[in-house]
Amino acid sequence: MEELQDGVVFRLAALKQDFPPDSPTLRFWHFELSQNDKAHAKTGQPPRLSVFDAERTTPEQAKAIWGMERDSAAFGLRVLGIRAIHVAGLPPLRVVRDPLAPPLGEMPGADGHCGIEGLARRPGEPKALYRELRVRLADLSFRFLGAT
Repeated sequence: MEELQDGVVFRLAALKQDFPPDSPTLRFWHFELSQNDKAHAKTGQPPRLSVFDAERTTPEQAKAIWGMERDSAAFGLRVLGIRAIHVAGLPPLRVVRDPLAPPLGEMPGADGHCGIEGLARRPGEPKALYRELRVRLADLSFRFLGAT
């Protein structure tokens, strides 16, 4: 798996009552692994939080890939910032290319799909450490309009 060293990745967030449309950053709960993210582990791969490489995918392409018809917004994260997050006792976060399987993998922009590794809590590890990771990621996020 190719690991990204630099650049910007983005994550889509649905705009709803508990997340206002004018929010400049994501909230910590946007960095919870989804059921699809966790299912990755069943394939022998580490669970990865789904993001897109801004150099390969536009927010509009990502919305089409995920079939997001309702209001949503893209939020960027600098890869160097992600890699710089360190929480004592946890391995560093990694951003890796994560190819999508067909038919999604054949859509325009799909080659930019990536994943953030290191957010899955292992049995016996304190939940507070992973919440700290998610809070730090949220603090790094910014409204992404599609230009890097």
